[in-house]
Amino acid sequence: MNVKTRAKLGTGSVFKAEAPTPPTTSEQRTTREGRDGKKALPFWVPVAAKKQLAMLAIEEDTTQQELLTEALNDLFRKRCKPPIA
Repeated sequence: MNVKTRAKLGTGSVFKAEAPTPPTTSEQRTTREGRDGKKALPFWVPVAAKKQLAMLAIEEDTTQQELLTEALNDLFRKRCKPPIA
């Protein structure tokens, strides 16, 4: 914001927005609890399927993460693999 704009807004204060400094090494990054040893697995689904998953999570008072983990483990069992998700 320049001086003229501040004058129009009636404020004389100067704002300094400082962006957070990004981590320089992977050791400095913090991960959310429970994500150690895990990787994201994004994939595309129809919008209707995403909405249905969200509604199912609400109806069952659980998270989409829990439902997808259950589904992945069911797939592993179906294919005679250990449920490790």
